[in-house]
Amino acid sequence: MTLAYIITEGKTDREILQRLLPQHLLKDTKIVEGVGSYGARSLASSLMATRSTPVALVIDADTEDESQISEKSDLVKSLLHQVFHGIPFQVSLAVPEIEIILLQDKSLIEKIAKRSFTNLEWQFAQSQPKRFLAEVFGKDTPVIDTILSNISDDDIKILQQHPLIQDLINFLSSVAVAPTV
Repeated sequence: MTLAYIITEGKTDREILQRLLPQHLLKDTKIVEGVGSYGARSLASSLMATRSTPVALVIDADTEDESQISEKSDLVKSLLHQVFHGIPFQVSLAVPEIEIILLQDKSLIEKIAKRSFTNLEWQFAQSQPKRFLAEVFGKDTPVIDTILSNISDDDIKILQQHPLIQDLINFLSSVAVAPTV
């Protein structure tokens, strides 16, 4: 039985969350890919309206500008609130992109990349994580697969400390409780 949904913008986002979220929370949670930000928002609205199941929507902020982040968050929340009907939902914006989670710990990504990064490279990584990872690991390799297949359980615990992952863990813990009869 599906007790909650997590809606993402695409396959990469789903793969990151499936690897990093605790398995006991994913047991009754379905992670579904939207097609981009708009598709994910539309899918979240549809699921809330038709399934009456809690939904966590995870989309990229595509900016680091606090006012734009706040505006986007407010807009998406107001759209979902129209189909709310008492169903718990959460909107999580990955700032600036979900790949930032993989850059939670500089020493970890340096270990996986087998090289050190200068302060300037690290600043670039924080502002454009997807592009940074593509440049470091190469555009022809499946970057996310490379990273996710090279992390240990201890590394996962480090990455789980990212605020977005913590917010999802808290949301799923609060809603993904099987109803008692």
